[in-house]
Amino acid sequence: MKIEHKIRKILRLLEKAYGRPAPLRRSEPVDELIRTVLSQNTSDKNSLRAFAVLKKRFKPWDGLLAADTGNIARLIKHAGLANIKANRIKAILREIKRRESKLSLALLKNLDINESIRYLRSMKGVGPKTAACVLLFSFGKPIMPVDTHIFRVTKRLGIIGKDLDIEETHILLSKIVPKDLIYGFHLGIIEHGRKTCKAQKPRCWDCVVYDLCRFKGKKLRKKRGPY
Repeated sequence: MKIEHKIRKILRLLEKAYGRPAPLRRSEPVDELIRTVLSQNTSDKNSLRAFAVLKKRFKPWDGLLAADTGNIARLIKHAGLANIKANRIKAILREIKRRESKLSLALLKNLDINESIRYLRSMKGVGPKTAACVLLFSFGKPIMPVDTHIFRVTKRLGIIGKDLDIEETHILLSKIVPKDLIYGFHLGIIEHGRKTCKAQKPRCWDCVVYDLCRFKGKKLRKKRGPY
């Protein structure tokens, strides 16, 4: 089965199981960057709670540049690794202000994907996932953010090789997933990873893409109706 055909089939099955995601509503780029930094190594619930507190306290974001890092860390304690993230966010915002004379990433709209990635990743603390989230969710650019769920599930499904690292996975998935499917595929695989294809105890008996899975550790399941 050709990889594009397999990806399209997987996405159809995931949408039948979990529903089609809502249309992309583009977020403000600096907001998206901060939100993604906060999401590292924690749940969406915790990171979004921390982001809401931070956004309420610093509106506009310029106030954060003058804030004590310890105070910032206390505000985002729900996201975990608060001291690291507080320093990281403040340093990123300081660098944006130095480059653009304001806290704006609007210039990325007119750059191609490779230029946009280089710009974002040249800032300390911005990795491939953070850069991809800003470009996809704020500008609608066809690039695949890869979190732990996507990294795990796409390997189990045989979409990417078992020996690829997460950096290589970002590059490969952005190439092989059809551009018009990236947003839906990203959200669908994450949903599947959270609810069914879990890291430690995958719910193979309830998997809608079981027949397409190459995971050697998958469990046998009872027959079920077709999807």
